[in-house]
Amino acid sequence: MRIKSLKVSGFKSFCHPVDIKFQQNGITVVIGPNGCGKSNVVDAIRWVLGEQRPKHLRGGSMEDVIFNGSSYQKPMGMAEVTLTFTNTEGDTIRNYEQYTEIAITRRLYRSGESVYMINKTPVRLKDIRELFMDTGVGGTGYSIVEQGRVGEIVSARPADRRVLIDDAAGIVKFRIKREAAERRMEETLQNLLRVNDVLGALREQEEGLREQVERARSFINLKEKSSLIEKQLLCLNWHDAGMREKQSTQSIEEFRQKHQAVQNNLAAEETRLQQLNLEQTQHTAEIQQRREKVYEKEREIQEAENQRNLERQNLENVNEQQQRQAEELGELQDKLKLLEGDRVQGHSLADELEKRVETAQSSMTEIENEKIDWDAGLEESMNQLQQLQKKLLKIHTELTSQNNQDSFLNERLESLVERQQKLQQQDESHRMLHEETLEKHDSAEKKTLSLRQQLDLIEEQLQNLEQTIEADAELLEEEETKLIEEQYQQSVIRSRLESLMQIQHSYEGFSDSVKTFMHLMQEDPAEAQRLGVLGVVADFITAEPEALEQGASVMAEVLDWVVLKSKDQLTKLESFCDRQDLGALKFIALNRLPPESTPPSEQLSLKDFLEFRGPFEEWGRRFFSRFLMDDDSGQFWSKAESEWSETFSEWLSVDGTRLTEINVGIGKAGTPSLGFLKRQQEISELEEEAQKLQQHCSRLEEELEQKQLKLSELRSEHQNQLKSQRETELEWLSVSKELEHHQHEQKRLGQLLEQNRNDLERLADEVEIHQKRQETVNESLESLENQRLKLDEEMLLQEERIEVQKQRVEDISTKLLEQKVALTEAQEKQKNLVENEQRLHREHMECERRIESLLSLGTEGDHKLEKSKQRILEIDASFDQMLEKRELLKRELDEELELQERKNEEHHLQGQQLQEIRSKLEESNEALHQQSLKQTEFRMLREQLENQLAEISDRGPEELMKEIDTESLDQTALNRESRSLKARISSMGHVNLSAPEEYDALMERLGFLSSQSEDLQQATDDLKKTIRDINNESRRRFKEMFDLVNVKFKQVFQTLFEGGDASMVLTESEDLLDAGVDIVAQPPGKKLQNLNLLSGGEKALTAISLIFAIFLIKPSPFCLLDEVDAPLDDANVVRFNRLINSLTDNAQFIVITHNKKTMEIGDLLYGVTMENPGISKTVSVQFKEAQKLVA
Repeated sequence: MRIKSLKVSGFKSFCHPVDIKFQQNGITVVIGPNGCGKSNVVDAIRWVLGEQRPKHLRGGSMEDVIFNGSSYQKPMGMAEVTLTFTNTEGDTIRNYEQYTEIAITRRLYRSGESVYMINKTPVRLKDIRELFMDTGVGGTGYSIVEQGRVGEIVSARPADRRVLIDDAAGIVKFRIKREAAERRMEETLQNLLRVNDVLGALREQEEGLREQVERARSFINLKEKSSLIEKQLLCLNWHDAGMREKQSTQSIEEFRQKHQAVQNNLAAEETRLQQLNLEQTQHTAEIQQRREKVYEKEREIQEAENQRNLERQNLENVNEQQQRQAEELGELQDKLKLLEGDRVQGHSLADELEKRVETAQSSMTEIENEKIDWDAGLEESMNQLQQLQKKLLKIHTELTSQNNQDSFLNERLESLVERQQKLQQQDESHRMLHEETLEKHDSAEKKTLSLRQQLDLIEEQLQNLEQTIEADAELLEEEETKLIEEQYQQSVIRSRLESLMQIQHSYEGFSDSVKTFMHLMQEDPAEAQRLGVLGVVADFITAEPEALEQGASVMAEVLDWVVLKSKDQLTKLESFCDRQDLGALKFIALNRLPPESTPPSEQLSLKDFLEFRGPFEEWGRRFFSRFLMDDDSGQFWSKAESEWSETFSEWLSVDGTRLTEINVGIGKAGTPSLGFLKRQQEISELEEEAQKLQQHCSRLEEELEQKQLKLSELRSEHQNQLKSQRETELEWLSVSKELEHHQHEQKRLGQLLEQNRNDLERLADEVEIHQKRQETVNESLESLENQRLKLDEEMLLQEERIEVQKQRVEDISTKLLEQKVALTEAQEKQKNLVENEQRLHREHMECERRIESLLSLGTEGDHKLEKSKQRILEIDASFDQMLEKRELLKRELDEELELQERKNEEHHLQGQQLQEIRSKLEESNEALHQQSLKQTEFRMLREQLENQLAEISDRGPEELMKEIDTESLDQTALNRESRSLKARISSMGHVNLSAPEEYDALMERLGFLSSQSEDLQQATDDLKKTIRDINNESRRRFKEMFDLVNVKFKQVFQTLFEGGDASMVLTESEDLLDAGVDIVAQPPGKKLQNLNLLSGGEKALTAISLIFAIFLIKPSPFCLLDEVDAPLDDANVVRFNRLINSLTDNAQFIVITHNKKTMEIGDLLYGVTMENPGISKTVSVQFKEAQKLVA
């Protein structure tokens, strides 16, 4: 597969959609300035391939990959990247072999919702990872290499560096499968233990359920008979309630007829009352109209009074206004006289200023002409001075140049002489070094032989140590295997103990009433303490096997007895059991001790085979002493007859026969409650066994620790020997290199001696040439100095002439400025006089207009006075008529009010009569209501009986009544029989009605769990075999890939470094799958040393060598290099580029770089830029197409 294209939208700085096409077999180069978004291309590819760690995408959270906005663009709500691969050869997993192209899409919304797609079909992240598994593509693969990744490869721990080899070897999927298989095996083992525990408990439950099934069937028969009688009683009661309901219906009809007559009389009286209400309403409306007329007339009188007062106020206002206008008219006439005088004075001042302005303008023109003449003379003098300055500058420049040349020649001569002396000293030094090198060469040669002999001795010691370590390791492995088996057995016992403790806690095997009672006590400890409940007898007994076999019939009776502190609690217990509706229970009180029996000499009783705990010890010892245990079945009957004692009521034989005072029980009793004691015994045995195993495991761990310590010491010694061997090898290599270095040094020193002789001859010739050039420079300096002195004198005279001219021009300028100031002042005064004349004219015109307006307002005021006086006379004439009309309207209103009073009294009498009729109607309603209540009561009783019948029968009462003979059935006898059946049912106590179903389900579950146990055991064996196969295949693949990569690593290293040596070494480990990978590198001309001591460029080349070595063995779909060449110098970059070019025929490279030399090797160039801040865009160039166009 090869990358065809990358489509990015809303991802980091790529706000707008960008489509990047890649070269299939060749090199695509991505360039751009820092911060423009080049590395975002790498992040996009890593992200779409399923990267889940935000820090590997240079972010704090996954939301950071969504474009967050800029000053020109709003934030985006989604990031989407699509990476398209070509698949022409179908070299992918089976599901996608038929596709020629595979497009992988990842989309992320700000809400956190994420979508993965392959060819536009939604998939899981797991599907994408499976598609690229073992191809080198992914977070730990070798197909994407950043600058930081190069440093990580060199500085990583050996175990982390191994991941590269695992990816190349294709064992990542095996490791994932192995881990999954180990998890499943652990779960399977735990499930197997639990299934076996549950099987044991279920087999014990099966015995107890059989008896419960029989009781449940008897209970159901009685319940069915009781239900039939209850149905008959309900039907009879329903029939009786129906007859009573009919009688109530007839009574209701009679009351309704009487009620109707009273209701008709009430309707007639209500009609009469409504007529009176209508007449009263009409009269009230007429009274309201008369009131409104009175109010209207009073309002007219008030308005006339207000109008008269208003006109009088207007008369006063007009008089005051006319008085103010007369005063203002006098003031305006006085102001006109003053304005006329000011205008005459202004005309005389204007004529005088006109003459002064003309005189000042004439003088200023004469001064300006004189200044122009002097300025022209000054400019000419300045030009002459500039010409002299240029000549002087030229001479100064030539002088400086000649001085510099003289100084350079002096310095050069001194340097040459000094260099001659140094070369002579170097020649002497090289001769001495040459002699020393010869001596060192001989010494190094002798030391090399000595180190070689020392290495042979160390190798022999290492072989002996390795044999000893191997033998000790095998013994240690056996001990560890034994310890693991013991620990596994211990975990099995612990698991069994936990299961048994849970079963004991739930009182499995006891009756349901005991279970329910004890669970209630466990749930409420305070109630248990109040009632004095300590537990059941089984909680305080540990039985030997003989007691369980021979005393089974006794134990079966007493194990589920509930133990109390005192008999005083029995009354509380009785009420508690009644409230909880519990079945039959038996209690014993520890303060009510049974009689103690003394057996014959050497005769054992049941108490001798039991162990009692806590407060039960005294009671148990007394009670169980009355049961004699016979150990000889042949002599049981004769011995029992001869040694019978009244103090012993029972004998127990070996065969299970139980002899009491009144009966003989033959055969062994079996009850689920005995399983409680067996489990108790098993728990004790398991705890004892677990303790022994714990002690044994501790002893094994101590022995194992001592052997591990010894083995560790041997390995430490082995490591020391290896270290010594490596140090000796390094020293031998160092001495060998030193020997080679001395040989090169001898050759180099000979060449230097020859070169020194040639340099000394060349320097003597150069000194003679520089001395002749210095004499010529001194003659030129003397001539230039004479020319400079002459020009200095001419410039001094010209500067004095220019100074006189500047002083004259300055005096004329001062005089001209004074004339300009005088002229400006006269012109400003002239302008102020004109503005003052305009202001006086405006004020004069304004006064005349105001006088005319005041005269007009006076005439208008006289008219207003006349009009107001006429209006007052008219109002006074109509005022008396309005008062007379108001009095007439008030008298008519009083007459209407008296008539309304009489109507109200008549309405009151009619209302009292209507109230009496309504009282009679309410009495009739109450009687009717009482009859309706009786009818409803009987109907509800019938409905209640129907509902009760529906709860116990699917048939209705009508249908059931057809089958009942009401005359022959005695309802009293039926009630008596129903009570009897209920009493019998109650006496049965708590019955487990689901026992039959539980029994069937239990048997089905037993069969199912047995099958499950077999399947789980088979699954465990299969998983162990799978893990062994996976480990063997992983070791084989890793070893093959490691050897292949190691060879290629050495070749690529020597290619990039043009010499040197490098290899990979596995770290010490008992299992090849746990071994790490170390790198040993020796650049040319250097000793073998630690990787961390290499320079940055050397580290980068070493890491690149390893990556390309893997790439040559197991090529990935592509190789993306992000600024990997940054630490390299130009020479190393050339070798790096040459290596990439050699791989492009069958590989695809994407290179991000700043290096110009790396840019030159690309077939396709993409530039990433930011035209707008924060938004990246791309520009592409096809180099081959560009070359064709240029050609």
